[in-house]
Amino acid sequence: MLSAEQRRLASRFEHHLHDARRRALEGGLRWFWVINLIAILFLITRFYVYWDAQMMPTGLLPWHYEWQLIAMLGICLLLPLLWRWLSRQPSSLWRPWLWGCALCWGMVWASTGHTISQVDPKGGFGLSFNMVSLLLLTALIAFYSEMRLFYCLAATPLLFVLIRAYGSPSPINMINGLSVVVLLTVLETGRRMLNGWFELAVSREHDNLVLARKLDVMANSDPLTGVANRRYFATVSEQILKEVRAHQTSLALILLDVDFFKLFNDRYGHQRGDECLIAVADCLRTSLREPTDVVARYGGEEFVILLYGADGAAAETVAKRIASELAICAIPHADSSVAEQVTASLGIALLRSGETIGELLVRADEALYRVKDGGRNGYQTAP
Repeated sequence: MLSAEQRRLASRFEHHLHDARRRALEGGLRWFWVINLIAILFLITRFYVYWDAQMMPTGLLPWHYEWQLIAMLGICLLLPLLWRWLSRQPSSLWRPWLWGCALCWGMVWASTGHTISQVDPKGGFGLSFNMVSLLLLTALIAFYSEMRLFYCLAATPLLFVLIRAYGSPSPINMINGLSVVVLLTVLETGRRMLNGWFELAVSREHDNLVLARKLDVMANSDPLTGVANRRYFATVSEQILKEVRAHQTSLALILLDVDFFKLFNDRYGHQRGDECLIAVADCLRTSLREPTDVVARYGGEEFVILLYGADGAAAETVAKRIASELAICAIPHADSSVAEQVTASLGIALLRSGETIGELLVRADEALYRVKDGGRNGYQTAP
């Protein structure tokens, strides 16, 4: 049975594979469209060359071969507009539409193959088979990662060449039928091989991205408490400052120091001291207001909190919440002169116009020291 972490990774891989298939499909559709356009232009050019040489019979079909090719060209030129519309639709809608369009386009090519076999004196079944084979090999390269789409397109042309093959004189019909079977075998084995390589490449790309994320988290996280480290704070604080100035909003900074932490370490030992810092970090995470709030370990027992869009009242509310969470944790601290449990002192500073993060930190630090001078276990806001 898969663990929660394994299920989460599997879900992420499925999303990554889905996105990779979408990107591959978009590129494949563009290439497939270009090849189809070239093939249609080749057939039109071939028609006019044979027509001028009076080698193209007429009246064999109820419709005219020239107009069929021109109509096919017009439809092909409209396909990018159809794809642009489909790409804006949700996946549950555009995929069935795309399958239907592929089926219709396959029928168009099958009817063109039938026309060629009837009216083209130099082509016949051989030219029809070659054109269909070119179409399907092109579709194989473009749609190998989308099996349903590939076979929606391939079904009608394959059925046409199979019927046309067995309509040939014996024993040529056997050779033609065998050619169709060989073509189908090549297409399916090739599709499976290409799709296998594709999924392997996507899997390796996903593993590399997961590893990169882990390394990034390790580089930006404090290894003890799990909150952001000072290096990450220095980077993200500058980014937040730019957003604050761009949106002309407020920013509050809280600098926190665990009261008498050295005495705590001396009495209970460094192992308990580490456990205390981990618990304090958990209290800080619980006390945050929004996902945009940032908490980081700034020094040994110092933490810093950035509150995007917070005014003085909001910052004081967070400070009170932190004190309440620490009280709930009730970590014993026998050597504290202000309480029987671990407490913290907090300095709050609100960003001024034109102020830097460094200047904001200095004012928060000054407010923190006023709290310490006043007896600790409280907060003050810098003027």
